[in-house]
Amino acid sequence: KTLGVIGLGAIGARVANAAVALGMEVLGYDPYISIDAAWSLSRSVQHCVTLGDMLPRCDYLTIHVPYLPTTRHTINAQTLAMCKDGVRVLNFARGELVDNAALLDALNSGKVAQYFCDFPTEELLGVKGVCCTPHLGASTPESETNCAVMAAAELSDYLKNGNISHSVNLPDVSQPRVGGRRICIIHKNAPGAISAITGILTEAHLNIENMVNKGKKDVAYTLLDVTGNVTDDLAVKLGAIEPAIRVRVL
Repeated sequence: KTLGVIGLGAIGARVANAAVALGMEVLGYDPYISIDAAWSLSRSVQHCVTLGDMLPRCDYLTIHVPYLPTTRHTINAQTLAMCKDGVRVLNFARGELVDNAALLDALNSGKVAQYFCDFPTEELLGVKGVCCTPHLGASTPESETNCAVMAAAELSDYLKNGNISHSVNLPDVSQPRVGGRRICIIHKNAPGAISAITGILTEAHLNIENMVNKGKKDVAYTLLDVTGNVTDDLAVKLGAIEPAIRVRVL
C-alpha cells in the first residue's frame, strides 16, 4: 500500500520512516521542510512538490502539520476529490485541519473508506467508517512524569547556564560553557543590537570566547562567554542600550 504524509516535521518524518520499515511505499509533501527534518528522512520517502502529485497515488493519507490559518481545512472537498477512491485518512494532528462536512460527504460517496482521528465531535461520533479515539496521548502517568522532569531540567538549565529550550516566545539557544563568565541578553531583533553589545564588551576589555545569537520574530537572544574582569556595573551598561530587554550575568 502507498502512504501519503502531509507535513514532514519531527512527527511526520518518524511516521514516514516507520511506514517505510513496514514495507509501504511512502510519499511526502512539505513545502517548508527543514534541513534537519530532511536529513532524518529515509531515502525511500518520495518527495512530492504538490498535493496534486501525491493524493491520486495514496491508499492511506496522514497529516502532521500545525494548525494555522493557512493550514485550516487542508483536507477539504477539493483535496479529497483528487484522492483515490477508497482512501483511508488519518488525522492525529489537529481536528481543524480536516473539513468534517467535506469528509462526511466523501464517506457517503465512497471516496473515503475510513477516517481515523482523535478529535471526536458530535457530527463524527457514531458515523459508519469513522473511528474516533480520545485525545489523551500525552496524559499517561509516564508522559506526565517525563514532562515534569523535562520542565524542571529546562528551567534549571536556564537559571544556571542561560540556555533556552522549547520556549514559546524566545528562540531556542543552547551552548556549552567554555569558562569565564556568561552574559545572557534578551533584546529586540533589530539592526545594530549585536554591535552595541560587543562595543560595550570591548570597552570593558573583555574577550569573547564564545557567542551565539538567534532571533524569533521581534525578539532575539544572545549568549556570550567572556574572559576578563567582569565588573558589577556591566549588566547596567548593557541594559542601558536601546535594544536591551533583559540582561543577566552568570
